[in-house]
Amino acid sequence: MARLVGDIGGTNARFAWVGPSGRPQGSETLAVRNYPGIAEAIGSFAGDNPIAEACIAVACPTHDDIIHFTNSPWQFSKRELKARFGLDRLLIVNDFTALALSVPRLGDGETEPIGGGEAVTGAPIAVIGPGTGLGVSGLVQREGHWAALSGEGGHVGFAPADDREIEILKVLAERFGRVSVERLLSGSGLKNLYDALCQIDGAAGTAEDAATISRLGLAGEDPTAAAAIERFCLILGSVAGDLALTLGARGGVYIGGGMAPRILDVLRSGGFRRRFEDKGRFYGLMASIPAFVITAENPALLGAAEHLVQRS
Repeated sequence: MARLVGDIGGTNARFAWVGPSGRPQGSETLAVRNYPGIAEAIGSFAGDNPIAEACIAVACPTHDDIIHFTNSPWQFSKRELKARFGLDRLLIVNDFTALALSVPRLGDGETEPIGGGEAVTGAPIAVIGPGTGLGVSGLVQREGHWAALSGEGGHVGFAPADDREIEILKVLAERFGRVSVERLLSGSGLKNLYDALCQIDGAAGTAEDAATISRLGLAGEDPTAAAAIERFCLILGSVAGDLALTLGARGGVYIGGGMAPRILDVLRSGGFRRRFEDKGRFYGLMASIPAFVITAENPALLGAAEHLVQRS
């Protein structure tokens, strides 16, 4: 009987089988909006194939039996899902826990460097990634194996670093009250940034979503969209640097999610690295920490497979 892995976000549900090597194979991506729930999506992928074990990475907290997705209407019971498919074992992990577990198994050509020095072998690793939401995790060595940290670091409070960001914070606070970093570092966050800049500058914004903002900004067709992307990279640098300081991540910082690969050139040429390193007396430490963008296809599935194998 087969072992299945999944990665469920707010937009897409990705599934694969775990091959003999312990790596995912035969992956398929399904649109969350096309299915009433996770069970129907799994059934669509698996068909009549019996499943013995599964590890599902989800974009939300995982400690309760009922899983409520943060950026999706889906919810499910772990007990009921296990019973429905007759599973011998069902593991549910945070999606960025799974992404973190994939990092030690990433190969050549599956990451792109964004400055810094050499990673320190065995030192903690930080993982952050803007997509539908903002995921945060980390890796630490424990008894010779990598252990992933599970938390909701994307929901820490936004700390502006200059006058422009103070203005942005004021605009977003009027709308949301408390402003978390996910309100800026995500697909909807890029739109929030764009809208705030339009309001501050009195510009007539025409972009209706993050994809349009990215397209217009990267093409140089909308100055406010370009400014929003650059500001996005600045804030990501600040937040990623804070995470690296918190974890002592001399093993490197890895940026996942669906957005970073699309703005890789701006991350390299813009102010990301300056903000990342701008930590006062710890500038020297920060300058030595390498950062990477994960470009591998479906890395969270690789991490989910690793978690399933580790727990066997």
